[in-house]
Amino acid sequence: MGKWGYSTPGIPDHWYLRGGVPLTKQEVRAVALSKARLFPGALVWDIGAGTGSISIEAGFLVGQEGRVYAVEKDPVAVSVLRHNVKRFGVENVIILEGEAPGVLDGLEGADRIIVGGTGGRLPEILERANRHLRPGGLVVVLAVTVDTFVDGVAVLEALGYEAEMVSVTVARAETFGVHRLWRGQNPVTIITGQKPGRE
Repeated sequence: MGKWGYSTPGIPDHWYLRGGVPLTKQEVRAVALSKARLFPGALVWDIGAGTGSISIEAGFLVGQEGRVYAVEKDPVAVSVLRHNVKRFGVENVIILEGEAPGVLDGLEGADRIIVGGTGGRLPEILERANRHLRPGGLVVVLAVTVDTFVDGVAVLEALGYEAEMVSVTVARAETFGVHRLWRGQNPVTIITGQKPGRE
């Protein structure tokens, strides 16, 4: 499939078309995908897919026997998403244009659900996603704001999930004149919740 010839996540950011759409940075993406513990044949939902960076890399990781539903409501982001999916040739990524949680009801049950953008509706999205996630499945929430972090942990724990939180802060070296300085990226909290039951 496509241009990424490696078995690990972490496609460089500049390989993706952005078009002003937010992009989950390479290092954060690699940690989030490792927390999702993907496997060949897994069925994944990526809610708030944006540029498609997580959907595309998940598509490579689950293989041709797996599927990734990339859910996105913003028309500009959907256009960018389509371009990136085509560019990388990931035929197992299915783009679903619409707003969560309503658009989720027609989907088949998921093994893994990754939540990026929520439009402020994270509690509703998680409660709806819980109905479709298979027992023992994982939810991974990428929280940029404190509100998203607080809501995500509260809802998952109320649903009986075992929740784990890790804050990822990345600084990249950039050249300024004759010096190299660290430029910090926004911290992202990654919440991982496992649904009760066995996979």
